[in-house]
Amino acid sequence: MRLELKDTSRFKDPANLTWDRYMTIQTRERERYLAEKATIPEDVLNFKHVSPRYLSNAVEQFANNYYSEEAATRYIGTAAAHAPFEELKKCCVFQFADEQRHLEMDREVFDRAGIPERDWLPAWEQPGTTCRFFRHLLELEDAVEIIVKANFVAEGAAGPGTFAVLADGAEARGDRLSAVNHHSRVRDETRHISYGRALTKALIDENPSNLDVIQKWQDQCLRLFVEVNKGGHRRAWWEGFLASYYKIALPLGLKKTYPLG
Repeated sequence: MRLELKDTSRFKDPANLTWDRYMTIQTRERERYLAEKATIPEDVLNFKHVSPRYLSNAVEQFANNYYSEEAATRYIGTAAAHAPFEELKKCCVFQFADEQRHLEMDREVFDRAGIPERDWLPAWEQPGTTCRFFRHLLELEDAVEIIVKANFVAEGAAGPGTFAVLADGAEARGDRLSAVNHHSRVRDETRHISYGRALTKALIDENPSNLDVIQKWQDQCLRLFVEVNKGGHRRAWWEGFLASYYKIALPLGLKKTYPLG
């Protein structure tokens, strides 16, 4: 199932980024991130004030963060290479740079927590993680399908609310580095969601029959994500995840794959 936006003028980058504007934003963001991180004492940065139980349980979340960003650098690179028009290519290239910075942040968390690299991938490949979804994205080559599935569905679902919950939970348990990372990450994610939604809306506005394909893509993505709910053990997270996504999906005419509540 491939979708094509024939009238590419329908798509505009909502952030209206140019190279100069992007570099200014990212320089400022990196400086803000480093300034926030500099306020964290060295022993806190090195996870000396978290419980052993927290660190043991958090390895899966660290892996979900790190490998989703690692996957994003690859599938967004593919989307940039195959983007059918320049405005979309530009958005992908800027996102690629974002994902590289996020990947650096998440690697530092693993390193400072003292978790051996041999343990990272197995933590992500176990049942109940995001692994199945992101490996599906890595099998795709069509830029439009990648952006709709990755940015509109996945990032739209794991939007600002989800990252705020992760940040608050980490901070409450003494993991200030992860909290700072999540706050920094979400400022980029909102741009990724915005252009994913703009592309999805343009496809539907141009040809309403495209909605059927996008509905199938949504359903496929959410089925791959549902195992992260771990059979209802993460019900609050799952319902927040769905609510975040449906907030942007339902106004475009998409239907709920999974009910809330």
